[in-house]
Amino acid sequence: MPSTHQPLVTKEMLIAYMTATCNTLTPIVEVSGIYPSNDDVVPFGVYVRDCHPISREVNINGVTPCGQVYTVTDQFEILYVSFQDDPQSIFVLGTINDLAANRDFFNGYYEVTYTKTEVIGNRSEKHTYTFNLKRLDFND
Repeated sequence: MPSTHQPLVTKEMLIAYMTATCNTLTPIVEVSGIYPSNDDVVPFGVYVRDCHPISREVNINGVTPCGQVYTVTDQFEILYVSFQDDPQSIFVLGTINDLAANRDFFNGYYEVTYTKTEVIGNRSEKHTYTFNLKRLDFND
């Protein structure tokens, strides 16, 4: 059983979620768990960065810093690289946008938010979604 201190969402779960839509498109949009660096030349596709905790703070229900209840914020990113006016982008971006509202997928989290940044190049578009997920955590 995983430790309660680990995120409830894994990279594999995110890849499976995105692949379910991206494999039905023609041509297929590749989904990769290898997230590119900022200076990489990035081919068309979807890239998933692993979910990891970015903060762990005492919850107001935990009386002291050594209390039992903490609020943990987990974070992951999804990068979608497409061509301008790509007809498939409607489906891929819709799948990513719908992810935030998927209560079953984020079971165990009480708050899910995301920010989106777009970089429009000469012929390409990069859409980066950064998800922040809040959950309660307890001392062992």
